[in-house]
Amino acid sequence: MRTKLSPKRLSGWRLGLLVALAAPPARAAIYTVNVENPIDIGTVASAAAGDTVFRIDAGSGAVTVLSGGGRRLTATVTCRHTRAGETTCDTANVPIRVTAIGTTTGRARTFQAFSVTMGTAALVGPPTGGQPLDFSIAPPGHNSPKTFFVGADFPVAGDDSGLPTGLGENTFSVSALDGAGFSMGGDADRGRVRTYRGLSVAATSDLNFGRIQIPATGSSKITINQSTGNRTVTGGAFAWPTPAPTRGAFTISGEGGQLVSVSIPTTVTLTGPGSLIVNLTDTVPASPRLSGALGAAGTYSFNIGGVLTIAPTTPTGAYSGVITVSVDYN
Repeated sequence: MRTKLSPKRLSGWRLGLLVALAAPPARAAIYTVNVENPIDIGTVASAAAGDTVFRIDAGSGAVTVLSGGGRRLTATVTCRHTRAGETTCDTANVPIRVTAIGTTTGRARTFQAFSVTMGTAALVGPPTGGQPLDFSIAPPGHNSPKTFFVGADFPVAGDDSGLPTGLGENTFSVSALDGAGFSMGGDADRGRVRTYRGLSVAATSDLNFGRIQIPATGSSKITINQSTGNRTVTGGAFAWPTPAPTRGAFTISGEGGQLVSVSIPTTVTLTGPGSLIVNLTDTVPASPRLSGALGAAGTYSFNIGGVLTIAPTTPTGAYSGVITVSVDYN
């Protein structure tokens, strides 16, 4: 923002393959794994460039970088004997593997760094790895479901990836293994994220009061109308026609069709030979909506005006200041 005061003038081939497959041995016990909640980190704004990793804590389900609500995955392991006198469910530890599988959609990337916290299950020894994550739980007992919670690092691609916004998903599985690495039971689910483009705001025109001649007596108010850009002067000050005054103009860019909140200060201080307080006005409604629709880029433009007061004692010279505008998704 600029104005100048002066005594006279104010301013991002083919190959044969043989495989021998062995069937897993007959089981004396049947294990089932049930994933009760998906990993969902809610709605997030992606970075302009590069991936952003959102961490879901296995203990609390808290997500460290998030706009929206996140949930940790809850898994339940159940063991059931298939014949009388069997004790496997009561005596055998159960190896568990959590791993990313399948493909990703949208801006969701493959899970990284799985972690685990016990619910009613009892951990046997420390977990190893991260993707996949391997650990063992104590014997669950016959028909006695045991739970644990899984967290992970969930990378989300940035705007420079060219991937579509909106819903993105990746997939993972939780399996109970036997000593040979065969799955005795498992379940799979998706991780989910709804991604918006990163928000940015850019000034396209400065708020400029132009050149003003200070009044000989009394105070004068100089106003730049936020809607029209017109300049008006009350009192004895004189507004020179050049340079032409301008209202401030800003453009917000982000995810199409989304509501945003805009924070604009009520005043700004201009500094120069002295200081001037400008009371700011703007054209922004309570919750402006970006143009377009989800899945495409959108924009919203607005203007800022202001009022400043000068007097015969106001030091003459050039004055300038900075208006800081911030935006966020609703």
